[in-house]
Amino acid sequence: MNRSRITFISASGLLATLALTSTVNAQDDLAQRLAARAEAAAKTIQDACSPDVTKFCSQVTPGEGRLVLCMMAHEDKVSDKCDHALYSAARNIERAIDRIEETADACWPDIEKQCSETTPGGGRVAQCLVAKKASLSKECAATIDKFSAKK
Repeated sequence: MNRSRITFISASGLLATLALTSTVNAQDDLAQRLAARAEAAAKTIQDACSPDVTKFCSQVTPGEGRLVLCMMAHEDKVSDKCDHALYSAARNIERAIDRIEETADACWPDIEKQCSETTPGGGRVAQCLVAKKASLSKECAATIDKFSAKK
C-alpha cells in the first residue's frame, strides 16, 4: 500500500475523530487542548485540500465517507500541499495513539481500581487519573507526568 493510500485512510480516521471531538464538551485542560489541536488539524487539511476536493470531487455529496473515497480514487493526482497536510495529520494521530496506548499500558490497573466508575469519553478517564494522581502507581504517575509536560 503506497503512502498516499495510507495517508487517506489515516485522514479518514482523523475526520471521524474530529466529528466526535467536535460534539464533546471540553471538560478539562487536556480535553480543551486536544479539541484545539483537532480543530487546527482539520483547518490545515481543509485549507490544503480544498482546491483538490473542488477539482476532483465537486459533484460528490459529502457524508458517509464519500469525499474520502472520492479523494482516494484520485490519490495519484492530489497536490503535494494536500498530500503533505494529510500525511502530517496522520503522523500526529499516530503519535497521539501511541501516547494513549503507553498510558493505558502503564495505568490500566489504576484505571480499573481508581476510575472504574468513570464514563469513558471526553477525557474523563484522563481527568480521573490526574485527580487521583497521588494514589496512583509510580509507573502510572510517571507516565501522566511525562505526557502532561508535553503540549
